[in-house]
Amino acid sequence: MHTSAVKWLLAGVFASSVTFAQQGGQLQTPPPPQIIKPKLTVAGLAFAINLINGVEIQGREVDAYLEVRKALNDAFEAAQKANRANPNDEVTLELQLPVAQNLVVLMQRARITGADADRYKQVMDAITEAAQAQQEGGQSQRRR
Repeated sequence: MHTSAVKWLLAGVFASSVTFAQQGGQLQTPPPPQIIKPKLTVAGLAFAINLINGVEIQGREVDAYLEVRKALNDAFEAAQKANRANPNDEVTLELQLPVAQNLVVLMQRARITGADADRYKQVMDAITEAAQAQQEGGQSQRRR
């Protein structure tokens, strides 16, 4: 899937949750933050961390960058504490939708070599699949 399509998919998941919460015509508490749960290998997670560390950002993007980096580093540290040292061990990230969107943007800015194309694609595919699963789950929940 094209990387701009990932951004649109993530935006669609977010917009559908907001629209759903606004229906009903009465005061409501804000909806809980949308969480997507991409599944990556430990090596894929380490790759994403290293990749975004090399991305050039602007001053206004510092907070978003730090939030993404913290989410990835926290997941990596949790994997280490759970004794998942094998690079092929799978970890499930829990990313709020805005953090996932910012991760996609940062990864799209990164310059990679051809040798890293497979790992890049694996990380982006994991995010896309998690967003699609979240969107499908939200739609089935609204039908009830």
